[in-house]
Amino acid sequence: MSMRVIDWDDFPGWQPALPLALTVGVFDGVHLGHRALIRRIREEVGCIPAVVTFKRNPLETIRPGDFAGDIFSLDRKLSSLKELGVELTVLIDFSREFGKMYGRDFIDLLLGCHPVKLIALGQDFRCGRGSDTGAGEIQSLARARGVESWVAPPVMDGGRPVSSSRIRMALAAGRVAEAERLLGSSLQIENGPIGGDITWH
Repeated sequence: MSMRVIDWDDFPGWQPALPLALTVGVFDGVHLGHRALIRRIREEVGCIPAVVTFKRNPLETIRPGDFAGDIFSLDRKLSSLKELGVELTVLIDFSREFGKMYGRDFIDLLLGCHPVKLIALGQDFRCGRGSDTGAGEIQSLARARGVESWVAPPVMDGGRPVSSSRIRMALAAGRVAEAERLLGSSLQIENGPIGGDITWH
């Protein structure tokens, strides 16, 4: 299965053949929690499973002192999304200017450009200026547009939620096996430059 990659700036002018079932987030590491979101959008019949994510982690721009580095490179992230059955990835080139957008305006753009049947969110997902908009507010915005929403329950491991920050802590402590368990994939395999059936537009 192929995957198309387009820039956020080109997203409004893109013409999808089917409605979108989408999820949005940083997707650093593409861990077990992310995989649950992707499974849900793939289950939506008659839709293009789509991920809206970032070329670079927004934290690198907003609070560089708190940025601990990426778990996966962009190439590895895109390859992982393709392997999981994502057919469209929209990449946001995050900037301080983009970060001034309120979450409501971002979601209005996201849901208003094209027909969207489903938006799937992590329980702790927040977006917008100062992280002003959370999953509950996004569900209300989706409902007003007639879009179904689904908030994923946390994926647990050892009684604790799986998260990118937990994976980073495991790696910092040298617990590679734990990090790989939370990721659901090996850290040792880094794909080369992407190509083949990943199409850039």
